[in-house]
Amino acid sequence: MKGCCAMKKTIALVAAGVLATFVLAKTTNVSSYVTTLWSQTKAAAKQSVPTKFELDRIRHEVASLDQDLNQMIRPIAESKVLVDRLRKDVAKGQENLAEQKEVLLAATNAVKGGKKELQYGDKTYTADQVKAKIAIDFSAYQRLEANLGAQKKLLESKEATLKAAQEQLVTVMSKKKEYEVRLAQLEAENEINQVAATGTDLKIDSTRAATIEQALRELEDKISADRAQIEMKNGIIAANGIPLNQPNAAPALDLDAIRAHLQGTTEPKTASNK
Repeated sequence: MKGCCAMKKTIALVAAGVLATFVLAKTTNVSSYVTTLWSQTKAAAKQSVPTKFELDRIRHEVASLDQDLNQMIRPIAESKVLVDRLRKDVAKGQENLAEQKEVLLAATNAVKGGKKELQYGDKTYTADQVKAKIAIDFSAYQRLEANLGAQKKLLESKEATLKAAQEQLVTVMSKKKEYEVRLAQLEAENEINQVAATGTDLKIDSTRAATIEQALRELEDKISADRAQIEMKNGIIAANGIPLNQPNAAPALDLDAIRAHLQGTTEPKTASNK
């Protein structure tokens, strides 16, 4: 509810700022005033955005990185397929070029050996025929060599592009994880702040607290009175009862001293003056 009110207040603030900017621009035509006022309005609007709303907005932006990653992955996959195919083509071209090179060298050496006729397969050819064939095959060899060189350059370029794209993909994935961790930390800190703010703003009903305090005191007094009553009952019972478990507790009774006191004599009579 507070966030909603804050957003409404922000929208009103921005609208007022835009209106003021428009009026000021029309009346004064001073661009510096307009720029300053617009900057202050944006800053005020940004400061009034609730933290929870901003966290949700950033979470949405981080989640949107998945779409960016998906858009990056498909071209990278296609580029990797192209690079793999180019590598195979280059390897095959190098293999064919090496085979043709070996054949041409052998034929050239054979012609330069001075033979008038040379045999290939089940046929015999003159030296001039072999020379003509060498010239044709050498032209094809040169074309294959040039094509292979172009393929190698293309492969190098595609490999560099693929490597850069893969590194960029890794960077974005790493950043996404970093943003998720930082966002989680900020959410935790914001929750701590919310709890702390709630604790400082917490208000206890004084009437309820006073009622609880009074009830506790009355209960304490009642329990104390019950204990005192039990102790008093136990004391009365002990006074009226005969403590049979204390046979020698009573002091010895001096009957002679009592009689002397009652008769008014200072000394009690002894056995000799009876």
